[in-house]
Amino acid sequence: MKLTQIIVIAAMLIMGVLTFWDMTEPYEHSLTFEVQGNHAIVRGTTDSHSHNLIKDFVRENPGVKTLILQAMPGTQDMDTNRRVVLDLRAAGLATHVPADGRIASGAVDWFIAGSPRTIECGAMIGVHSWASKTGDRADKTFYDGQRTTQRYFLSKMSVDPDFYEFTRSAAGPDDIHWLSVEEMLRFRLITKDPNCAG
Repeated sequence: MKLTQIIVIAAMLIMGVLTFWDMTEPYEHSLTFEVQGNHAIVRGTTDSHSHNLIKDFVRENPGVKTLILQAMPGTQDMDTNRRVVLDLRAAGLATHVPADGRIASGAVDWFIAGSPRTIECGAMIGVHSWASKTGDRADKTFYDGQRTTQRYFLSKMSVDPDFYEFTRSAAGPDDIHWLSVEEMLRFRLITKDPNCAG
C-alpha cells in the first residue's frame, strides 16, 4: 500500500471518529424551561433541534398548563418553529407574557399558539417583516406562499388574519415594532384586556 493511500485512509478514519464523537455529544439548547408548579418559564430561541425538545417537555411535564414566555428573541428555523407551535396548541397550553417579559419575531407564534393568551402591563411583544432565504423581501412568489400559510395559521388560532399584513408593514426585517396593548386587542392577540390604561 502506498504512503498516500495510508494517509488518506488514516485521515478518513480520524474524520469518522470525530464525526461520531460530535454526534454523541449532548446538544446544548439555547431554549430552556424552568418548571414552577403548573407553569414553566421559557427563555431562548428555537432552532432545528427544538421539535423533539418540545415533544419531550410536554410528555414529561403533564402538570404544566401555562408557558410563561420570559425572554425569547425569535427563531433560527422557521419550519421547525411552525411544527413546535402546532404541538403547543395540540397540548392545550396557555401562554402568558409577564410585565418584564420580552418576546419577538418567531417567538410571537409561540404566544399565539396558547389558549388562552394573556399579558401583564409592561409586557413587550415585537413583530417585523422578514426577507426570503435569498434576502429578497420583494420576492412575490415567496411572499404569497408565506401569506397563505400565515393567514391560515392565524385564523386557526382565533387571531385576525390581517395581523400578518400588519407585521409586514410595521417594521422591516432588521427593525422591530413593539405592539401596543390596543394593537394586541385589535388583532385578538390577547384573549383578555389587561386594563393597562391610567
